[in-house]
Amino acid sequence: MAKAEIESYVFSKISRPGCDSERIQYVREQVFPSLFEDVGQDAVWKLANEFYSRIYSDSFMIEIFAASTKDEAIQNQFEFLVQLFGGPKMYASRKGKYTRLVSRHAAYQITEAHAVRWLLHMESALNTIPAFSSDEFRFRALMDYFSYTAYWIVFGVQQGYVNRGQPSGATTIDSGRNW
Repeated sequence: MAKAEIESYVFSKISRPGCDSERIQYVREQVFPSLFEDVGQDAVWKLANEFYSRIYSDSFMIEIFAASTKDEAIQNQFEFLVQLFGGPKMYASRKGKYTRLVSRHAAYQITEAHAVRWLLHMESALNTIPAFSSDEFRFRALMDYFSYTAYWIVFGVQQGYVNRGQPSGATTIDSGRNW
């Protein structure tokens, strides 16, 4: 499956002005490498906690996360975001070199409605943490990236997409507690 096909779907779902392939590349290459240093570990921990407090209180979303405890989900997201934002490779040291987001979520029936709700909870969580909410550029960059990633996962799950050539071993669907 070509990246262009996936991105065609993804960007057709995102209604954020200016959010396109170039913007996502810019966020990955220019914003994320120093974001952890800019906001600090405490802000990332608060974000993971605030986000999953919302998720685990939402009866529509909880079905996706039922295979993990809230504490496990918080720890996974915290480590993933620390690494994504240019901090220590905590997630990779525990989970392996590649994040394999589609493979890690493929066992769940994640729909566009789930992506919309996930993004609403993330936006609300970001708004409660000054390190993220006080900088409009940073906030927008994060929401652009999260929107892109949420719909990338939806597309991958719907298509049964697992990158079989990925050296990390993402040749199977994770069945739950592995992630």
